[in-house]
Amino acid sequence: MREVFVAAMMLSTAGALHAQSPCKLEGVWQLVSGSEDGKPYPAGAREMKVITKGHFAFVYQVPGGPKDLKAVADSLAAYRTSGSGGGTYTLQGTSYTETLDYFSDPSYVGKSLVFTCRTEGDRFFQSGMFPRYQAGKKIGDSKLEEVWRRIE
Repeated sequence: MREVFVAAMMLSTAGALHAQSPCKLEGVWQLVSGSEDGKPYPAGAREMKVITKGHFAFVYQVPGGPKDLKAVADSLAAYRTSGSGGGTYTLQGTSYTETLDYFSDPSYVGKSLVFTCRTEGDRFFQSGMFPRYQAGKKIGDSKLEEVWRRIE
C-alpha cells in the first residue's frame, strides 16, 4: 500500500513540474542588456516589450537620430533609429516562438522567430537567431542575446 502512495505522489509531483514553464513571460519588460553576434547593443538603446496571454508587442529606439526635425530627410533619419512590432507567441518549456503580425520592416511580417527563454526573479533571458533582411531578401542570421527586467 505504501508503494502505491509513493508512486502516486511521484506521478503527481512530476505532472506539476511538467506543467510549470521556466519562462513566466506575461508582463511589461524593459531591456537591460543585449548583444548581436557578441557585440553589445549601442549604449543608450532603449526597448520595452509587453507580453500578454498569447500576444506580444515591442517598441525600441537607438541613439543617433536627429534632435531637430527641420526637413523630411531629418524625419526619415529619425525613423531609422526607432521601430516597433508585435504579434502572437507560443511557449513550450524553454522554447519561445514569436510570430510577427506587424513590424517596422515589412520583410519580417509573417515570420516566426524561435528563441530560448528562462526567467529568474524579475529577469527574462532570451536568446536565439534573428534573420537579417536587406531590400526584402534574407542576407543572413544574427545571434541575439537579451536580458529584460520586469517593470510591471
